[in-house]
Amino acid sequence: MSPKEQYLRDLERALPHSFSKHEILKEYEAHIEEKQADYPERTIEEILDAMGDPVEIAQQFEIGQPAQKSFVSKNFVFCNFMFFFIGGLLTFCYHVYEGSLFSEAWGILARVPLTIVVVYTLFWMLLGFEIGREYGALGKKIFSRTFFMCLLPNVLLMFMTLFELIPVQWFQPFLTPAFIYICVVMTFLLYPISKLSYYLGVYRSV
Repeated sequence: MSPKEQYLRDLERALPHSFSKHEILKEYEAHIEEKQADYPERTIEEILDAMGDPVEIAQQFEIGQPAQKSFVSKNFVFCNFMFFFIGGLLTFCYHVYEGSLFSEAWGILARVPLTIVVVYTLFWMLLGFEIGREYGALGKKIFSRTFFMCLLPNVLLMFMTLFELIPVQWFQPFLTPAFIYICVVMTFLLYPISKLSYYLGVYRSV
Protein backbone atom coordinates (compact mmCIF):
# COMPACT_ATOMS: atom_id res chain seq x y z
CA MET A 1 0.00 0.00 0.00
CA SER A 2 1.36 3.40 -0.98
CA PRO A 3 1.88 6.17 1.63
CA LYS A 4 -0.99 8.15 0.11
CA GLU A 5 -3.38 5.20 0.29
CA GLN A 6 -2.36 4.53 3.89
CA TYR A 7 -2.87 8.20 4.76
CA LEU A 8 -6.35 8.24 3.27
CA ARG A 9 -7.25 4.95 4.93
CA ASP A 10 -6.15 6.30 8.32
CA LEU A 11 -8.21 9.41 7.71
CA GLU A 12 -11.24 7.35 6.73
CA ARG A 13 -11.02 5.28 9.91
CA ALA A 14 -10.67 8.36 12.10
CA LEU A 15 -13.51 10.36 10.57
CA PRO A 16 -16.85 10.23 12.42
CA HIS A 17 -19.67 8.33 10.75
CA SER A 18 -21.86 11.43 10.72
CA PHE A 19 -19.78 12.92 7.90
CA SER A 20 -19.69 11.96 4.24
CA LYS A 21 -16.40 10.08 4.28
CA HIS A 22 -16.32 9.43 0.54
CA GLU A 23 -16.61 13.13 -0.26
CA ILE A 24 -13.99 14.13 2.32
CA LEU A 25 -11.53 11.50 1.12
CA LYS A 26 -12.05 12.53 -2.49
CA GLU A 27 -11.31 16.16 -1.61
CA TYR A 28 -8.18 15.22 0.33
CA GLU A 29 -6.93 12.98 -2.45
CA ALA A 30 -7.33 15.85 -4.90
CA HIS A 31 -5.55 18.13 -2.45
CA ILE A 32 -2.61 15.73 -2.20
CA GLU A 33 -2.38 15.48 -6.00
CA GLU A 34 -2.42 19.28 -6.29
CA LYS A 35 0.47 19.51 -3.84
CA GLN A 36 2.40 16.87 -5.76
CA ALA A 37 1.98 18.92 -8.92
CA ASP A 38 2.93 22.17 -7.15
CA TYR A 39 5.95 20.69 -5.37
CA PRO A 40 7.48 18.03 -7.64
CA GLU A 41 10.73 18.24 -5.70
CA ARG A 42 9.03 17.02 -2.50
CA THR A 43 8.50 13.37 -1.68
CA ILE A 44 5.00 12.10 -0.97
CA GLU A 45 6.03 11.55 2.64
CA GLU A 46 7.00 15.23 3.00
CA ILE A 47 3.70 16.37 1.51
CA LEU A 48 1.65 14.11 3.76
CA ASP A 49 3.66 15.23 6.79
CA ALA A 50 2.98 18.88 5.93
CA MET A 51 -0.75 18.17 5.70
CA GLY A 52 -0.81 16.88 9.26
CA ASP A 53 -1.68 13.72 11.13
CA PRO A 54 -4.92 12.21 9.70
CA VAL A 55 -6.24 11.38 13.18
CA GLU A 56 -5.76 14.98 14.36
CA ILE A 57 -7.37 16.27 11.16
CA ALA A 58 -10.40 14.06 11.75
CA GLN A 59 -10.69 15.25 15.35
CA GLN A 60 -10.54 18.90 14.34
CA PHE A 61 -13.01 18.26 11.57
CA GLU A 62 -15.44 16.63 14.00
CA ILE A 63 -15.15 19.13 16.85
CA GLY A 64 -14.45 22.47 15.28
CA GLN A 65 -15.46 22.56 11.65
CA PRO A 66 -19.27 22.71 11.90
CA ALA A 67 -19.10 25.79 14.12
CA GLN A 68 -16.33 27.35 12.04
CA LYS A 69 -18.25 26.80 8.80
CA SER A 70 -21.20 28.69 10.17
CA PHE A 71 -18.99 31.36 11.73
CA VAL A 72 -16.95 32.15 8.63
CA SER A 73 -19.89 32.08 6.22
CA LYS A 74 -22.14 34.16 8.45
CA ASN A 75 -19.43 36.75 8.99
CA PHE A 76 -18.86 37.36 5.29
CA VAL A 77 -22.60 37.38 4.57
CA PHE A 78 -23.13 39.81 7.45
CA CYS A 79 -20.32 42.11 6.27
CA ASN A 80 -21.73 42.23 2.76
CA PHE A 81 -25.19 42.96 4.16
CA MET A 82 -23.71 45.80 6.23
CA PHE A 83 -22.13 47.30 3.09
CA PHE A 84 -25.58 47.53 1.53
CA PHE A 85 -27.27 48.67 4.75
CA ILE A 86 -24.77 51.48 5.38
CA GLY A 87 -24.85 52.48 1.71
CA GLY A 88 -28.66 52.56 1.72
CA LEU A 89 -28.75 54.50 4.98
CA LEU A 90 -26.24 57.02 3.66
CA THR A 91 -28.24 57.43 0.44
CA PHE A 92 -31.47 57.97 2.36
CA CYS A 93 -29.95 60.49 4.76
CA TYR A 94 -28.24 62.34 1.92
CA HIS A 95 -31.59 63.04 0.26
CA VAL A 96 -33.51 63.71 3.47
CA TYR A 97 -30.91 65.76 5.34
CA GLU A 98 -29.39 67.95 2.65
CA GLY A 99 -26.52 70.14 3.74
CA SER A 100 -25.56 67.81 6.56
CA LEU A 101 -22.50 65.63 7.16
CA PHE A 102 -24.24 62.97 5.08
CA SER A 103 -24.11 65.28 2.07
CA GLU A 104 -20.40 65.83 2.59
CA ALA A 105 -19.78 62.10 2.97
CA TRP A 106 -21.79 61.41 -0.17
CA GLY A 107 -19.82 64.02 -2.06
CA ILE A 108 -16.53 62.43 -1.03
CA LEU A 109 -17.70 58.98 -2.13
CA ALA A 110 -18.99 60.38 -5.43
CA ARG A 111 -15.49 61.65 -6.21
CA VAL A 112 -13.85 58.25 -5.70
CA PRO A 113 -16.21 55.67 -7.26
CA LEU A 114 -13.36 53.54 -8.58
CA THR A 115 -11.86 53.38 -5.09
CA ILE A 116 -15.14 51.93 -3.85
CA VAL A 117 -15.02 49.28 -6.59
CA VAL A 118 -11.43 48.38 -5.68
CA VAL A 119 -12.18 48.13 -1.95
CA TYR A 120 -15.26 46.01 -2.60
CA THR A 121 -13.28 43.73 -4.91
CA LEU A 122 -10.72 43.27 -2.12
CA PHE A 123 -13.57 42.11 0.12
CA TRP A 124 -14.41 39.34 -2.35
CA MET A 125 -10.77 38.38 -2.66
CA LEU A 126 -10.53 38.15 1.13
CA LEU A 127 -13.68 36.00 1.20
CA GLY A 128 -12.14 33.43 -1.13
CA PHE A 129 -8.70 33.51 0.45
CA GLU A 130 -9.89 33.09 4.05
CA ILE A 131 -12.17 30.17 3.22
CA GLY A 132 -9.38 28.49 1.25
CA ARG A 133 -6.85 29.07 4.02
CA GLU A 134 -9.23 27.91 6.75
CA TYR A 135 -10.61 24.76 5.13
CA GLY A 136 -8.16 23.91 2.37
CA ALA A 137 -9.46 21.62 -0.37
CA LEU A 138 -12.53 20.80 1.71
CA GLY A 139 -13.84 24.35 1.43
CA LYS A 140 -15.17 24.30 -2.13
CA LYS A 141 -18.81 23.92 -1.13
CA ILE A 142 -18.45 26.41 1.70
CA PHE A 143 -16.91 28.89 -0.72
CA SER A 144 -19.64 28.44 -3.34
CA ARG A 145 -22.47 28.69 -0.82
CA THR A 146 -21.02 31.78 0.87
CA PHE A 147 -20.22 33.46 -2.44
CA PHE A 148 -23.73 33.14 -3.85
CA MET A 149 -25.35 34.16 -0.57
CA CYS A 150 -23.22 37.31 -0.58
CA LEU A 151 -23.85 37.94 -4.28
CA LEU A 152 -27.65 37.89 -3.97
CA PRO A 153 -28.01 41.51 -2.74
CA ASN A 154 -25.74 42.69 -5.57
CA VAL A 155 -27.86 41.03 -8.23
CA LEU A 156 -31.12 42.26 -6.69
CA LEU A 157 -29.86 45.85 -6.52
CA MET A 158 -28.58 45.69 -10.09
CA PHE A 159 -31.90 44.44 -11.47
CA MET A 160 -33.93 46.87 -9.36
CA THR A 161 -31.81 49.73 -10.68
CA LEU A 162 -31.82 48.60 -14.33
CA PHE A 163 -35.62 48.13 -14.31
CA GLU A 164 -36.05 51.43 -12.41
CA LEU A 165 -37.76 49.81 -9.44
CA ILE A 166 -35.52 52.15 -7.46
CA PRO A 167 -35.38 55.80 -8.56
CA VAL A 168 -32.15 56.15 -10.51
CA GLN A 169 -31.74 59.76 -9.42
CA TRP A 170 -31.15 58.57 -5.87
CA PHE A 171 -27.69 57.39 -6.90
CA GLN A 172 -26.56 60.45 -8.80
CA PRO A 173 -23.83 61.37 -9.54
CA PHE A 174 -22.61 57.78 -9.16
CA LEU A 175 -24.57 56.25 -12.01
CA THR A 176 -22.62 57.51 -14.97
CA PRO A 177 -22.63 55.19 -18.01
CA ALA A 178 -18.96 54.33 -17.37
CA PHE A 179 -19.57 53.45 -13.72
CA ILE A 180 -22.60 51.29 -14.56
CA TYR A 181 -20.53 49.42 -17.16
CA ILE A 182 -17.72 48.85 -14.65
CA CYS A 183 -20.18 47.55 -12.04
CA VAL A 184 -21.78 45.09 -14.45
CA VAL A 185 -18.40 43.80 -15.65
CA MET A 186 -17.07 43.48 -12.10
CA THR A 187 -20.18 41.55 -11.03
CA PHE A 188 -19.36 38.89 -13.62
CA LEU A 189 -15.69 38.91 -12.63
CA LEU A 190 -16.29 38.50 -8.90
CA TYR A 191 -16.57 34.72 -9.06
CA PRO A 192 -13.31 34.01 -10.93
CA ILE A 193 -11.51 36.59 -8.78
CA SER A 194 -12.82 35.06 -5.56
CA LYS A 195 -12.17 31.52 -6.80
CA LEU A 196 -8.56 32.39 -7.63
CA SER A 197 -8.17 33.86 -4.14
CA TYR A 198 -9.70 30.67 -2.72
CA TYR A 199 -7.04 28.54 -4.42
CA LEU A 200 -4.34 30.90 -3.12
CA GLY A 201 -5.77 30.34 0.34
CA VAL A 202 -5.72 26.58 -0.19
CA TYR A 203 -2.08 26.89 -1.26
CA ARG A 204 -1.26 28.71 1.98
CA SER A 205 -3.16 26.20 4.10
CA VAL A 206 -0.44 23.56 3.77
